[in-house]
Amino acid sequence: MASRKIHLLGGTVFWGIFIGIFYALEKYTGLIDLELTTLGGLEVHSIWIVLSFMACHFGAQLPDYDLLWDKFLPHRNVITHSFFLPLVISIPLFFIGDMGEIVLFLVPIYAFFHIGHASHLFLDLKPEAWKGAALVHIFWINEDGRKTMPPKVSRMFLLVNALIILAAGIILLYFFQAWYVP
Repeated sequence: MASRKIHLLGGTVFWGIFIGIFYALEKYTGLIDLELTTLGGLEVHSIWIVLSFMACHFGAQLPDYDLLWDKFLPHRNVITHSFFLPLVISIPLFFIGDMGEIVLFLVPIYAFFHIGHASHLFLDLKPEAWKGAALVHIFWINEDGRKTMPPKVSRMFLLVNALIILAAGIILLYFFQAWYVP
């Protein structure tokens, strides 16, 4: 398992890359319009930067919250290390469509949560002290008599879920304005 510091570093690196791309697209291509300068009298850009950073780090840490709930969920289980939690956390996005500028403010923050969550799963593909494989735990006993996925299946599960979550974050971050109609 990669350590907490490594997951935070990974979240920071992913945030830096995607925030850089986001602002480069805004500045040089005009694909993203950040004309949103105030929201209820508040300066938005500085608040948005801080909230996107925090959301990315929350996403990078959320899969390991199963360590707090180990009586219910084993570490690295199919719920916390899949696209399930980001999907559940994103459900409010479907209900804020008619809220005007708040949508332009919140959707990219949700996107950075997804990007942070994906960074965690990518880092779990090759944990720091990895000997053998990073096994994903399931809720039933498989044909080998274990409650874990086999090593190759675990790696594939983490990779596919990381790619799905990262794609969702990229779509939310870069294409949300194309779908948003005030």
